[in-house]
Amino acid sequence: MPEPAVPASRAASSELEVLRRRVEDLEQQLAQSQKLNAIGSLAGGVAHDFNNLLTAILGYVSLLREDAAGLQNVAEALDVIEKAADRASQLTAQLLGFARVGQPKRVRVDLHQTLPEVAELLRHTIDKRIRLETSLDAAAPQIMGDPGQMFQVFLNLSINARDAMPEGGVLTLATSNSGGWVRATVSDSGSGIPAGIRDRIFEPFFTTKEPGKGTGMGLTVVQTIVRSHGGRIELDTEPPPGTRFHIWLPVAADRVAAGVETQPAVPARGKGSVLVIDDEDVVRQVAARMLKSLGYHAICLGSAREAIDYYQRRRRDIDLVLLDLIMPDMDGKAVLHELLHADPAARVVVTSGYSQDASVDAMLDRGARAFLQKPYRLNQLSEVLTAALR
Repeated sequence: MPEPAVPASRAASSELEVLRRRVEDLEQQLAQSQKLNAIGSLAGGVAHDFNNLLTAILGYVSLLREDAAGLQNVAEALDVIEKAADRASQLTAQLLGFARVGQPKRVRVDLHQTLPEVAELLRHTIDKRIRLETSLDAAAPQIMGDPGQMFQVFLNLSINARDAMPEGGVLTLATSNSGGWVRATVSDSGSGIPAGIRDRIFEPFFTTKEPGKGTGMGLTVVQTIVRSHGGRIELDTEPPPGTRFHIWLPVAADRVAAGVETQPAVPARGKGSVLVIDDEDVVRQVAARMLKSLGYHAICLGSAREAIDYYQRRRRDIDLVLLDLIMPDMDGKAVLHELLHADPAARVVVTSGYSQDASVDAMLDRGARAFLQKPYRLNQLSEVLTAALR
């Protein structure tokens, strides 16, 4: 005997309910995406402005080093200032990475240097009842990536581990190799993650912490960074008491030790006139001081239109232009166009608190000589100017 047919009205109602739920899911995803975009834009803007301030701090530090040679106490104080500013610069780089403004660095990173740095920071900040252990067993611990972002990944995971052990416990940072991958593990002996929410831990804004104790963005940022490095992050689903995250990253093509970018010990001196176009007073001031110390004559203007007019009238007296990418009255790309229109042989170095991105690449293709990332030091400015003026 045939089964009775489902009434058409009931079937239609069921399909409408499925569609309604799907629309609600999509609306929630759109809302989350819009929140992320807003936070990313805010983070990028803050990082850009902060890099302008750090340009002044690190610029004056490098100038004071020139004047304070042989003064031990002053040199030690400058070391502290410089290290603090460097850490602040790494934080702004992380903000720019989250905002996806510019491209992350791709240099050789040794996780056996990164993880001890994270551990050293944690030793000064976490509860003394938490025992910190490292087990660095990878034979090939080097990857290609962004040092600041890698530091952020392990710091975020470690902070989550700390929060899971309010009464103390063990936090372990470990490495090992498997094939062409290096596996980094962050584990704790805390309360663990309930099975019912494990599928949601990487969702933006999802958190089990009390209001004001967490944003729900830590693991989202970690996953985004790891994926951008060609890796993956996994939550161990059957750990012993506690939580264990495994991060898999491709090993660098060879095992040459990670090198630190070096700068010349003595900044190269030069000569000529440099037009600095930047709307930030502190940047113009420190740029002028650094240029003078290097032997250059500096003309500093805060208005793009005023600078274009000045260059059109005095271009024969100007050897190079240091151009900020973001100006309130005209963007850097338009300024570059006007400068090259006035003089196709104009030497222009683009500078910005944002990282190098497609817009900077387009300006380099158009004729700019180089890009100088803020914050920059005396040696970096000297090196870029020397190369651009050849």
